[in-house]
Amino acid sequence: MPTKSKILRNIAHAPRLRIVKKPPPPPPWSTTTTKMESMFSSNQSLWIFGYGSLIWNPGFQFSTSRKAYAIGWARRMYQGNTYHRGDVKLPGRVATLIEESNSFTNGMVFRVDGKSAIATAVKYLEQREIDNGYAFRMVPVQIESSSLHRHRPTVVMALTCVADEQNELYLGPDDLIKMAREIVTAKGCAGPNCEYVLNLAENLRKLFPDDEDDHLFQLEQHVRMAKIRA
Repeated sequence: MPTKSKILRNIAHAPRLRIVKKPPPPPPWSTTTTKMESMFSSNQSLWIFGYGSLIWNPGFQFSTSRKAYAIGWARRMYQGNTYHRGDVKLPGRVATLIEESNSFTNGMVFRVDGKSAIATAVKYLEQREIDNGYAFRMVPVQIESSSLHRHRPTVVMALTCVADEQNELYLGPDDLIKMAREIVTAKGCAGPNCEYVLNLAENLRKLFPDDEDDHLFQLEQHVRMAKIRA
């Protein structure tokens, strides 16, 4: 696994990123699928970065997938969910990304090839993510190399979904023990909220055995304890 300092340093040497001084601002979270499709109308391939349930359940067709790191972002369980993992009375908590210049978030990046497949994937993500408070963002992603002899990292711009504090479902930070109690109780149409948190932690541990995610793994332990006490 590349070290944190190496990942952050590698971005400076990535050819694709020298032409992007700053990621473009997010479109309004109500941006239509048609507008998003027009942004990629000339693209034959699109990278999509997943850092939550997309890791084990992407829900769209893709040509290849790789382990990757979103540079300059930290994963936090700050987004509320009143459909998949909770309801209006007790929203669940799901992952979002917050900007932190010295951080990175591990996950999976999926390459979607062909205009039709890209349009279908973007439409699917709008229904699954954008309708639940997220906005599309393009973020720099370092793909984990499978070769020990590759010296220059592969960094691409990838589409992902980010929920910031301006959306109405945003819950923000809270005491981890309190968050765990709410997560154990919340349930939505896709299942219990605790199932989501535990699946996410377990999948990341398998994919990135040497990585740490203090926020998620500490919350996971509190959730497990809260389940025992429930």
